[in-house]
Amino acid sequence: MSATSPRLVTWENGTDLVIELLLGCDVETVWSALTDSDSARTWFAPFRLGEESADAEDDPDVPASRPITFELEDADLDGAVLSCEEYDHVLLELETFGVMGIRLLPVEGESGDETLLVFTHTAPDVDSARSQAADFGPMWDTHLRLFARALGLDVAEATEPELDAVYANLALEIADSGDGVGAASADGAES
Repeated sequence: MSATSPRLVTWENGTDLVIELLLGCDVETVWSALTDSDSARTWFAPFRLGEESADAEDDPDVPASRPITFELEDADLDGAVLSCEEYDHVLLELETFGVMGIRLLPVEGESGDETLLVFTHTAPDVDSARSQAADFGPMWDTHLRLFARALGLDVAEATEPELDAVYANLALEIADSGDGVGAASADGAES
């Protein structure tokens, strides 16, 4: 049975709410379910993709983006696909929520090929990330569990009060800077 694993990770450009979920499916299966609008209806909302931004072709400093609209029951949620690499990741910026990403990492598991889904919601600093985690973390967690169930997987249940308690007090990690020095925990101790 899978369960989500949330935490906050601070790095040089901000702090991310990170939610990991190990899925007992290969990356291709997970990617197909993640990027199919009809499938997305079962765990979040169907979506429409617009045309890629023409501005990116004219200026190499302008990242290519593609409009995306999620069709919620009572309103549309507009945004942009900032980056997308098949079977690897999608990075979105959504009105109201900001920048979010989903990365898929292949893992050899007990049942064969599995996928570690890594969801991130970026904030400019630790305080903003804590606030976003408390406000939106339970919702993202619930949608990720629904996604796993849409894949036919057994996922641990969590009540709203349990999720609220988890996301109100997440552990903070400091991302490794890549200089060979271990990451420091929230209390400053190196690992």
